[in-house]
Amino acid sequence: MNWMSILGLCLIVLGTVFSFFGTYFSDKQSQNELTTKIQEKNKTIDNINESNAKLIDQNSSLLSSNSDVSNTNQNLITQNKDMLDKIGNYQSDIEERNKKIEHLRDAIDNIKEYSYYATLDMYGFGDMKPGYGIIVKSDLSTRMHEILIEENKMIFVKNDKAILPKIDEVIKLYPNFPFGYWAKFNLLKNLGNSDWKEYAEKAKNIFEITTTIKGHDQSHDQALKVLKEVLATNH
Repeated sequence: MNWMSILGLCLIVLGTVFSFFGTYFSDKQSQNELTTKIQEKNKTIDNINESNAKLIDQNSSLLSSNSDVSNTNQNLITQNKDMLDKIGNYQSDIEERNKKIEHLRDAIDNIKEYSYYATLDMYGFGDMKPGYGIIVKSDLSTRMHEILIEENKMIFVKNDKAILPKIDEVIKLYPNFPFGYWAKFNLLKNLGNSDWKEYAEKAKNIFEITTTIKGHDQSHDQALKVLKEVLATNH
C-alpha cells in the first residue's frame, strides 16, 4: 500500500469522525433548543393555568357574593311583605273602626232626629194619650184626625182622594213623622197609583230607625211588619 492510499484512507476516517461529531453536536443543539422551547411552552401553560385558577377563584367569590346579595334581597322582600301585611291589617282595623264610629254617629243622629217621633202613635199622640177625661190636642194630632178613621177598634186611612193635600201637608210640616208617609202609601195603593211604593219605602226606612229607639210606640213595630210584607210581595 503506498502512502497515497494511506493518506486517502486517513482522510476518509477523519471525514467520518468529523461528520459524526458534527451531526452529534448539531443534534445536541437542536435537542437543547427543543427542550428550551418545550420548557417555555410549559411555563406559558403553567401561567395560563395559574391565571385560570385565579379567575375561577374570583368567579367563586363573585358567585358567593351574588348568593349573599340574593339572600339579603330575599330577606328584604320578606320583611317588606310582612310590613305591607301589617300595614294592610292596620288599614283594615282603621276602616273597621271608622265604620263603627260612623255607625255610632248615625245612631246618635237618628236618636236626635227621631227620638221624639218614635214615641208617637198613628194620631201623633205620645205618652199622654186622650181618654179618662184627658184631652190631648196638638197640630199634628188634629191633622191626623182628618186623615184617619177608626172602625171596629181598628184605624184606617180614609179612602178619599180629597185628603191627599192634607197628607202632603203633614209630610211637609213633620218630615220625620213616619205615619204621614204611611198614610200616603195606604191611600195611593187603594187608588191604584204605583207611586205608593216610594212612600212605603220612605215610611219603612223611618220605622227601621224608630223601632230601634228605646221607648218607641208599639204601633211602629206593627206598621214596619206590614210594610215589609207588602213590599216583599209587590216587587
